[in-house]
Amino acid sequence: MIHSLYQNLADFPVVTRMHKREEATVISENIQYAITTSAEQRKQVYGLRYTCYRRQGSIEERADAQFSDSFDEKPNSFSFLVSSRDQALASVRISVVRPDLGWTDSPVQHVYGDHPAFQEIAHASFVESSRLCFDQQARRDTFVRLVGHMAALAEFYDVEWLVACPRVEHSGVYQRIFGFRELAPPRRYFGVNFETQLLGIRVAELRNHVRGQRPMMAAWSAALTQLMSSPPAPMLRAS
Repeated sequence: MIHSLYQNLADFPVVTRMHKREEATVISENIQYAITTSAEQRKQVYGLRYTCYRRQGSIEERADAQFSDSFDEKPNSFSFLVSSRDQALASVRISVVRPDLGWTDSPVQHVYGDHPAFQEIAHASFVESSRLCFDQQARRDTFVRLVGHMAALAEFYDVEWLVACPRVEHSGVYQRIFGFRELAPPRRYFGVNFETQLLGIRVAELRNHVRGQRPMMAAWSAALTQLMSSPPAPMLRAS
């Protein structure tokens, strides 16, 4: 019997136990990972977000049952949708900050913009993951694949840092599995009613940390190959 590593997540995961064999589980061919490019895909993402965040009372009720914000419309934001047979299973938004491309804003800057640790990162370049959410059940392999897409986008755009702001009680997951470090005390995150922890890691440090983790290395490589071979959204936005 396969148990989920993460259950009923609204933003970042809660850890339970998992057998070693499950860590190498291959994603079903019916499950697709894609950058949203259509109105229908975005509607699926916003609906999934709303369900996840309302589940834990993290946002107010909305008549349209959709949860989005101004960053979803920015050219440096990429929302990934995990789906199976037209059912949304998970999603994460990744913002790319590279001043030389004119991409200078992301949610974390409105939370930790005055903190010296973040300002050091902001003077370089980074990707930030936000609005990570899952359907009723979440799996470790799905979560790792999404972080793999974050790492791949960081490499694709040649940025220095990866940044995440998980709930305080979930920050240990990122530190243990991927080597993220705590950079600042908790603060309330953009658009929700809970506090988050600023975490960060350099791309080179991440690669070194996960070098022996076959699922993560495979996820990173597959995501980068996908971006390089059929990158309509990222390539258009970089032009």
